[in-house]
Amino acid sequence: MISSEQRNTNHDAIASIYDLKSLLERHDIVLEYIDKLILQNIPEGAHIFDLGCGTGQIAQRLLKRGYQVTGLDSSEGMLNIARENAPEAEFILDDARFFKLPPTFHAVISTDVVLNYILSIEELQNTLQNVYDALLENGIFAFELYLEELCESNWKNNESGGGVKEDNVWVDIWSYDPNTKIGRKDTTRFEFINGNWQRLDRSFFLKAYSTAEVKIALEKVGFTEVSIYDINRELELNKTSEAACFVCRKQLSN
Repeated sequence: MISSEQRNTNHDAIASIYDLKSLLERHDIVLEYIDKLILQNIPEGAHIFDLGCGTGQIAQRLLKRGYQVTGLDSSEGMLNIARENAPEAEFILDDARFFKLPPTFHAVISTDVVLNYILSIEELQNTLQNVYDALLENGIFAFELYLEELCESNWKNNESGGGVKEDNVWVDIWSYDPNTKIGRKDTTRFEFINGNWQRLDRSFFLKAYSTAEVKIALEKVGFTEVSIYDINRELELNKTSEAACFVCRKQLSN
């Protein structure tokens, strides 16, 4: 396990927001396209690796379907909740850029645009290599990603967001640098704890990658049969998103 200085620990501050009831339906929507693209093509009871597993909501749903699940996240706060949500899963505290696992898994998934938090194509390729090494031969990798072609115009609008709940209030302010193709989300959160409102401020950075550079990185690592799906248009899901879903396979050895 790597040190907290190397891991991205920003999500510790907002871990509990991810399990608010009003947000949970998005995990059911994600499971719809996982079902379409992966679950129909792997054995019953297969071992699935959830990269950037967050609070374990997808792991929980996969366990109920009879799959073995291992999740990895860089946020200890997220994993503390994940272990409550999916106690039968195995969870690893590590960073997507640095983890090393032997070839164990029939499939790897990465949802909620986790890979956009990796800010250089070199580190993204390192992550893809780590995934490739962890897959069994002919294993499937599916991941959700903001693409430059789909999201850049919206990011340039510097839209804001947030939410209000009984014990949580948060505001997200977006900005975008077209030169670096990096979006910045500044989050201010107020949480009611022990009779007092406590404030937390965090900044999150996401890189907008192009389809071409992601495909090149996948192919350099060795992935084959790379397919790309527009989540809204091609997968016909009720999910407003500028993300696409990539699906690819690890090569069979000769």
